[in-house]
Amino acid sequence: MDNVNKYLPAVVLASAMSFFAYDIIVDVISGGDSYLHIVIEFAVFLAISYVLFRELLHVKTLNKEIRAEKSKTARLAGELLSVIRDQFKQWKLSPSESEIALLLIKGFSMKEIAELRNVKEKTVRLQATKVYSKSGYSGRHELAAHFIEDLMSEL
Repeated sequence: MDNVNKYLPAVVLASAMSFFAYDIIVDVISGGDSYLHIVIEFAVFLAISYVLFRELLHVKTLNKEIRAEKSKTARLAGELLSVIRDQFKQWKLSPSESEIALLLIKGFSMKEIAELRNVKEKTVRLQATKVYSKSGYSGRHELAAHFIEDLMSEL
């Protein structure tokens, strides 16, 4: 659906161009319309052609910008994950504790984490307590805020 919306103006303009091109050819061949009528239709045809050309250039530019932004977002997400993992190493979190911490930061509940990891909720709560102890934070909100504050200080 997104591609349809992106190209809809171009399709409408191309259809209008086709109509005017056909109408001009029919008018010239039949000779039934005045010279002024054909000139006006040709002027409209040229105007629509110009607008279509500009629209296609605009879509091309937007596509390029979207690709660049997606690439930048992916890089930033990768860099953030790298920063988070480095911090986990500084806090000396075990691999399991790191996984729990990452899921906590992402906003998963204890129950959801337990289900994802196929362990009991009590195990997740114990590991979360170790994460908070090693990190020096009292809960998931402070833990997540640690990384958000780092991002905000970069702005």
